[in-house]
Amino acid sequence: MADIEFVKHHSLTVAKAKAIVQKIADGLAGEYGLTSEWHGNTLHFHRSGVAGEMHVTASEVRLHVTLGLLLKAFKGTFVEHIERNFDELLAKQSSPPASKEAGRKDSAVAGEWKAKKR
Repeated sequence: MADIEFVKHHSLTVAKAKAIVQKIADGLAGEYGLTSEWHGNTLHFHRSGVAGEMHVTASEVRLHVTLGLLLKAFKGTFVEHIERNFDELLAKQSSPPASKEAGRKDSAVAGEWKAKKR
């Protein structure tokens, strides 16, 4: 069973959502030494003590992560990093040009992360 599970809703194309997921994975690779690979619309990532996947659909991204015993203490840091990066990248992808539609509410961010606490 996963230690971290999220669902993030979006209104992007699958290709744009996958590009965001890849950027997040690249950041995690640099910070935590994770390696990743795509299998269809699912990005699998791992390193010693961490295994997970981000599955992209036309309306959401689902994250499942299993942490080893020693890394469970860093769960909060890991969750914050993913949430912050995903929200920032989603906002950049869905933001209209400032001169045309300033003040418009961002429609691509249709939901909030929901983490299962264990």
